[in-house]
Amino acid sequence: MGCSVNFFYVRSTRGALVAALIAVVAIATTAYAGTRGPSASSMLKDNAASGKPNIVLIVTDDMRTDELQFMPKTWELLVEKGVEFTNAISPHPLCCPARAELVSGQYGQNSGVQHNEGPWGGFQAMIEPDQNIGRWLHAVGYQTSYHGKYLNGYEHSRPLVAPEGWTTWDAQLTGIYTYNRGRFFNGDNITDQYVTHTMVERSGTAIAEFSAGGAPFFTVINHVAPHVTLAPPHLPVAEDKYADAYSDLRPPVFDSPAFNEPEVGDLPKSLRRPPVSRERIAELFRARVRSLLSVDDAVAETVAELDKLGELDNTYIIFTSDNGYALGEHHLQGKNYLVDEVLDVPLVIRGPGYTPGTVEDMPVTLVDVVATIADWSDAVPGQPVDGLSIERMRDHNRRLRDTILVQTGDRLRDSTPGWAFRGVSTDRYLFGYRAGEPSKGILFDRRLDPDALRNRFWDPDYRRIRDELTRRTEILSRCSGGDCSHVFGALPPVS
Repeated sequence: MGCSVNFFYVRSTRGALVAALIAVVAIATTAYAGTRGPSASSMLKDNAASGKPNIVLIVTDDMRTDELQFMPKTWELLVEKGVEFTNAISPHPLCCPARAELVSGQYGQNSGVQHNEGPWGGFQAMIEPDQNIGRWLHAVGYQTSYHGKYLNGYEHSRPLVAPEGWTTWDAQLTGIYTYNRGRFFNGDNITDQYVTHTMVERSGTAIAEFSAGGAPFFTVINHVAPHVTLAPPHLPVAEDKYADAYSDLRPPVFDSPAFNEPEVGDLPKSLRRPPVSRERIAELFRARVRSLLSVDDAVAETVAELDKLGELDNTYIIFTSDNGYALGEHHLQGKNYLVDEVLDVPLVIRGPGYTPGTVEDMPVTLVDVVATIADWSDAVPGQPVDGLSIERMRDHNRRLRDTILVQTGDRLRDSTPGWAFRGVSTDRYLFGYRAGEPSKGILFDRRLDPDALRNRFWDPDYRRIRDELTRRTEILSRCSGGDCSHVFGALPPVS
């Protein structure tokens, strides 16, 4: 299929100008019959008159922050029309724990989800699946829909039921990482259709139906890109029209001093890897951004649908990812690591009160997204939420916390069930230690070493800092609700 090609420049998330190649095409839309939940018509009519905002949450899978610059439509429609949060993190950077945070607003020690699988992972580990953001918004009059990937292993649960509170429950059950097929909760089987089109069509139908009912709505759209396929060659699949896009693009990671850094012997043994293949990373990166071009089209189509329905000005649109992804930094590839390339996620919000073109460096997390959605909708969470509303943090000039819990899971460990590394992030430091083995850890000084090339965990000049960050980790690793947000105060100076 032919397409027109344009060259132009867009601003990266770090402020640089990078050449981007895009292909511009139109996407046709078809309808589907979703799975419907309980009606709340009288509540919805009352709520429509109250002027509550609509909320659309768009989530990619494994997307890095520096890949946002290769999505020009998203940049124009969301970044330039909203606020880009350049210091957003996924505090538990792995698919299932991160997505559990986005529905529960809780860290893994409270939701129960600490990994994708194993006795402490997957949907089966979720303690209260019916306590979720959809239920809370539905209770205050919202129509709610969820589309695409849910928690890993949900498709195997028996009985297979929809969590409470979703007017349209549209979870994908099979073929999630194939990019061209899948079975959905309502029984629909999709074959030979590029999955990004599937998601925008199904979510668009729900949005149109909700709008016609005159009630506020909350819609979650999960796109699989740029996740790799589970079968060889283990690369994201590009839509045919984008198969040759970015063919000469040089991966920005090649310019990072952390890419295949000369020495990783100062890292804990469990994090030491051989250098990655430069050719493989180039192939993977180009496949990733090609797949994101279709998400870029989907974002534009979702915005256009909201505009056509007259809903855009009263809708918050949130764009983010479940986690970041290492592409050879520190010899690492993938996720579930406590390094900034994996913790960092894109986060953009467009909507009422968000000044177009604003850049905000306030530290925010995925659990904060849930607290923010509850704030916008006046919903009352049915369980303690561990995050802070971004609205509150903006109003209070950020001083509601100075340390954020970060952690990774382990599928098999018996001595520290479900945990790998646990630690904290502050404005200056990234810290963590192996669960149950406090002598094995990381401590990076972002101010003096922004590329994290030197682990200072056992540096005697940082001993007091390490001790204090250990104390904060111990407190926050047991926290729940409001106890997860502390202003601990200034850290000791470097000796």
